[in-house]
Amino acid sequence: MAITKRPLREQIRDEVLARLVRGDYPVGERINEGQLADDLGVSRTPLREALAGLAQEGVLELRPNRGFWLSPLTVDEVKETYPIIGALEVAALRKCAIDVLVASVPRLNELAQRMLDVDPIQAGTIDDQWHDELLKSCPNKRLLQLIKAQKTVVHRYEFAYFTSRKRIMRAETQHRMIAKAILEHDMDRAAGELIGNWTVDPGVLREIFDQGLS
Repeated sequence: MAITKRPLREQIRDEVLARLVRGDYPVGERINEGQLADDLGVSRTPLREALAGLAQEGVLELRPNRGFWLSPLTVDEVKETYPIIGALEVAALRKCAIDVLVASVPRLNELAQRMLDVDPIQAGTIDDQWHDELLKSCPNKRLLQLIKAQKTVVHRYEFAYFTSRKRIMRAETQHRMIAKAILEHDMDRAAGELIGNWTVDPGVLREIFDQGLS
């Protein structure tokens, strides 16, 4: 088996993103590159490469001669992005091999159950794993990259969303309904359920932003 080593900038990018999603850095403040490099034990060059990549993804804002700043997340951004993710995932789902999808159902249900068994902080990570498992046989890698890029923008909202046990249970139920439709070879219903999974509830959206997400 070939062993591949990920570029340092990608490892840094993932760690920085995890910190941003957790809320370690307040919105509206500049990222202290020197301190962050020291915290991560890396040099400034790969750190800046990672930060520049996050700026291209829309998570950070690069201000000329002023460095990187954490971009605010707005209600409109979430409202606009979720339907895009849903549409892209449905397109990817329809390109997946049905035999692989059916074979993945036990794993999909296992991950759905794990969302209920772990600390809410971990539920968002497992949700990502669930969607990755669902779409793993999609042959269109560019489409998968588009999905990943859109999800990066709203990961802070996702983190806040999964702090509620009720919302975790809702996602778990939706995941099982998608898996059930796949098992029954009803891809139209699976696609509809997947769209529902990415439909933003206005009440929940406002509740989360009222709690201080920005």
